[in-house]
Amino acid sequence: MTNHEQKNSVKMDFSKFKISNNGSALPVTQKVITRVPVSKPGKQQFVRVSTDAEHALDCAILTLEGDDSPYLLSPSIASLVAQDLKIVCLRLTIDRQGNVSLWPVPPMPDDGVENTWNSTQRQVAAMAETKWVRLSSNRAVGCYEAVVAQGDLPEPIWPDLSFEEILTIAFGTTHVIEDRDHPALRKLWGQD
Repeated sequence: MTNHEQKNSVKMDFSKFKISNNGSALPVTQKVITRVPVSKPGKQQFVRVSTDAEHALDCAILTLEGDDSPYLLSPSIASLVAQDLKIVCLRLTIDRQGNVSLWPVPPMPDDGVENTWNSTQRQVAAMAETKWVRLSSNRAVGCYEAVVAQGDLPEPIWPDLSFEEILTIAFGTTHVIEDRDHPALRKLWGQD
């Protein structure tokens, strides 16, 4: 009988591998958030939106073609690029996997001229404050629709970070524009 055969014939005591069901013996870990996307939820992504007023920011953003993340604009810069910016309310969002993001929800227009895509996006975001929803586009009707999760899903567990910390992760220092010499503006204006 070879050593391998002898080892295989020895009875193994698997009880030493048993872990209690309550998980108290397991080490506690905490997810570290290193990226916060600034975008609408994906079409197959169930999300919730924070109801905390501190988790929202009315602002202007600039998206450049070929760049995967928008830029946050200071009000003084926003006036210089008015034709290219988008006024939004950044809403803190979380998906079923605990991934946070900032949803740039279009605000109600000051002039009262409403776009159905924007108004229905606001409606779905408001619904996501109390239900797990998916943002679905209906091109035939020309609007967004909410798909509500059918399961009995638990309430979201929001990250233990301030909104300022989340904004810092989302935009860093490279995607915040406070002066005319920012590389993104130079690219937009054809200076580089």
